[in-house]
Amino acid sequence: MAGLTAVTGAAAASAAAPAAPSSAQLDHKKDEGRTNDEQFAKVAASLHVTVKQLTTALDNLKRALGNGAGKATAIAAFAKELEITVARAEKVLEALSGKPGPGKPVPGKDAGVPVEAVKLLAAELKISEDRARQVFKDLDKVGGKGEDVTKDPVFIAIAKGLGTTPQRLLVGLRKVKEEFAKKEGGKPKDGASTGK
Repeated sequence: MAGLTAVTGAAAASAAAPAAPSSAQLDHKKDEGRTNDEQFAKVAASLHVTVKQLTTALDNLKRALGNGAGKATAIAAFAKELEITVARAEKVLEALSGKPGPGKPVPGKDAGVPVEAVKLLAAELKISEDRARQVFKDLDKVGGKGEDVTKDPVFIAIAKGLGTTPQRLLVGLRKVKEEFAKKEGGKPKDGASTGK
């Protein structure tokens, strides 16, 4: 994907004097300052949509992700709603997040979870990489550690959602953690708890 500068440059170039957005249209951005409001308006203008249309599409994207839709599916729906390509939608989301570009995360990492660990978990549990990535995100909500984790309601729900037992999930996470540590040339720093 192109960097943030390419996206913001394109947004600025095609945003010839956009109308000033009303504060009602940008309520979700009001705490982030005038600069972000202007950036948001420029992105909307570059897409030839109103700020309200972009806001609605983003809200629908967040809702879809919150309801368990896969990232690719949610982004495809976002793109369709704005009548743009998926690639363009991804660039728009990068521009709005403000994260990629010069300070872009290291390739091979996804939300703090190494891609290799995601692949190992997907293979171990025989699930898709998207689902494995979601499992890692869901594990952040688990309170217990070690064997106690198998009694945590969130961990139990994760296991049930995968069609396995909490014990089997724990064993799988431990295997992934150990295998990942071997590939990284080390060993797990805290034994082998939950893979977090």
